Amino acid sequence: MRGVTAIRATAGVLLAAGLTAAAQPTAHAGAFLIRDQSAAGFGMAIAGVAAGDVLSYSFWNPAVLATVRDFEAESVVTGIFPSFDIYPSDATNAFQSAYGGTTTSSTDVGKAAVVPASFIAYPLNDRMTLGLAINSAFGLATSAPDNWAGQVYSRNSEIFSLNVTPMVSYRINGMISVGAGIQLEYFKARLTQAIGIEPDAPSAILKADDDLGVGFTLGVQINPWAGTTLGLGYRSSISHDVDGSLTIAGMSTPAETTLDTPDVVSLGIRQAITDRFRVLGTIEWDHWSRLGELPVTGPGGVPLTSLKLDYRDGWLYSIGAEYDYSDVLTLRAGIGYEVAPLTTENRDTRLPETDQLILSAGVTYKYNDRITLDAAYLYSMGLGDGDIELTSGNPRYLGVPFEATSDLDVSIVSVALRMKLGK
Repeated sequence: MRGVTAIRATAGVLLAAGLTAAAQPTAHAGAFLIRDQSAAGFGMAIAGVAAGDVLSYSFWNPAVLATVRDFEAESVVTGIFPSFDIYPSDATNAFQSAYGGTTTSSTDVGKAAVVPASFIAYPLNDRMTLGLAINSAFGLATSAPDNWAGQVYSRNSEIFSLNVTPMVSYRINGMISVGAGIQLEYFKARLTQAIGIEPDAPSAILKADDDLGVGFTLGVQINPWAGTTLGLGYRSSISHDVDGSLTIAGMSTPAETTLDTPDVVSLGIRQAITDRFRVLGTIEWDHWSRLGELPVTGPGGVPLTSLKLDYRDGWLYSIGAEYDYSDVLTLRAGIGYEVAPLTTENRDTRLPETDQLILSAGVTYKYNDRITLDAAYLYSMGLGDGDIELTSGNPRYLGVPFEATSDLDVSIVSVALRMKLGK
């Protein structure tokens, strides 16, 4: 009976930890939000997307659909190449050595990933446009060796989501457009970690999913005068009732909890300097502080454990520019700064996120009147040492002290095909 109780408690801890991992980026985005939605936007470090005129910008602001005047489709493919190096402290390695664990000088838990996104828009008339977005707004892919100093906290992490958002925009007049959409989201996770510090220790395997979470998105674009566009977009929180099971040594127990994702507000500005040159800016707020304590229950609603997340809100600030070099070629560049929602108090080994500096460049080539190609490169560099302190008092502490520093570097390549399909 004590063994079953221990497994249930472990299930609760791992499920809560897994949901915390779900709140980690697979790319440079703070918290769980994946921003790999637009190659054109990436070329400017996401600057001004809520005030932009590219179909994929509707991810941030559905009112962008009002700028689409033809039946149009856009497909985006983004390759993410992260490096998340973790350097255990001398004290951590000494503890591992004394108790038969694996010592590690450094471990790269980064894992490459490919993130697709698709958008389509159909103008019904001069005022109303219908749209549909299919993408992933959540994600995580990290992987560590089976034998490493932090194995009791993480081995592999895989978070997947599929978000389908039908949208509509309405052009009130030449100055104001509004938009709205309904988010339908599927979510699943598979996470592993060792149940001991000894080499080749068995893994605890967590599988959890939610068939459907529902949210919404709203936005407005305003053109107060010629050459200036302001945009404000809102993506609501989505509540996921996540059911999971934990398997250890052939024994499995169910566990469940509810995760309410943060709502996101994106404010953008787009200002024409000349007929060919424009500057853009973004301020984005991710409401991560709404996540406090996650209660985890077992069969019959029996409490298993809880995890106090205590995230702070995330922020993104970016500026960018685009220049029409010719009638067929547009050049872009941008710089951004991201305030991560994680700190030393809640940073862990699944993704040791820190504040980040973002640099990007991109290009758009108009092949003909119907086909446009976008390409962008974005580099995100972690700032600071990324201290990890999984010790007594930390809600993620599992009885094995783990202290480390980390380095974060992410290279992202994004390409897109935009096609006008006709009226």
